[in-house]
Amino acid sequence: MKGITVQELIDDRVYGLELEAISGFRGLLRKIYNPRIQKLGLVITGHMVYLHPHRVQIFGNSEITYLNSLPEEENKRIISVLCTHDVVCFVVARNLTVPGHLLTETEEKGIPLLSSKLVTSVFIERVTRLLEEKLAPSTTVHGVLMDIMGIGVLIIGRPGIGKSENALELITRGHRLVVDDVVYVKKKGAVDLYGEAPPMIKNLLEIRGIGIVDVAHLFGVSAVRDTKKVNLVVELVDWNEKVEYERVGLKEERYRILGIDLPMVKVPLSSGRNTAAIVELASRNHILKQQGVFTAAELEEKILKSMEEKTKS
Repeated sequence: MKGITVQELIDDRVYGLELEAISGFRGLLRKIYNPRIQKLGLVITGHMVYLHPHRVQIFGNSEITYLNSLPEEENKRIISVLCTHDVVCFVVARNLTVPGHLLTETEEKGIPLLSSKLVTSVFIERVTRLLEEKLAPSTTVHGVLMDIMGIGVLIIGRPGIGKSENALELITRGHRLVVDDVVYVKKKGAVDLYGEAPPMIKNLLEIRGIGIVDVAHLFGVSAVRDTKKVNLVVELVDWNEKVEYERVGLKEERYRILGIDLPMVKVPLSSGRNTAAIVELASRNHILKQQGVFTAAELEEKILKSMEEKTKS
């Protein structure tokens, strides 16, 4: 299962969490697997059954004020019970003063206790975004991801079939490259897939006979982008005279990635066919379908209506 360590949470500088460890240093290599966080308000009032130890646990102003308002023995009892659970880490927001017993217990149990300068609401928003990004289900797909008129098009096919060459043609038509060869795909939310390039091959395109070229240097920064939602899959296949290819467009195929079914179009290759133009056309047609215009279905409806009229007459 994918996870990140508490130390990685502290070291991150992209999301501005402003974290530092103040106790429980032995547990900094504990891993976080759940992108959801938990505020401890209900738990510290005695409802320990609602504690989710595998989440990042947050003490805000309300929680710290409540603990400090308790008699010393009750304060110690609640903190002791809280730390008997195998909590991944605690975070105190707003650089609030931490109860002494919490420092002692977390150090003794090896539970990381972190402090942030941020107010609770801002910290929760930022850490949730970080965890959703880092812990999102992911996979790699061999292919090319393009941004064609705002549509994320994943071009797949056997090695050497011409995926990169078609990507080059699409770039010269004004479309944008996201990644060539190895597409790193992440699932965000329930149904959205986003593709990006591994850092090593970002902006690079491999053209057989020429080699590796940098698209951003050759065509400018407007010819590339860092990430893109995947909306459509186009599979390039070798032409086979024995295979009956789709000619009307009523049949809609699907391609599954990380449990999500994406619409797919198969494009058979043969001499004389402008594949890049066909991929661009598939993207335009996908946009029309999203707007409720389904040309093949409309044609079928017209044919059926015509047949009904002839039958009646």
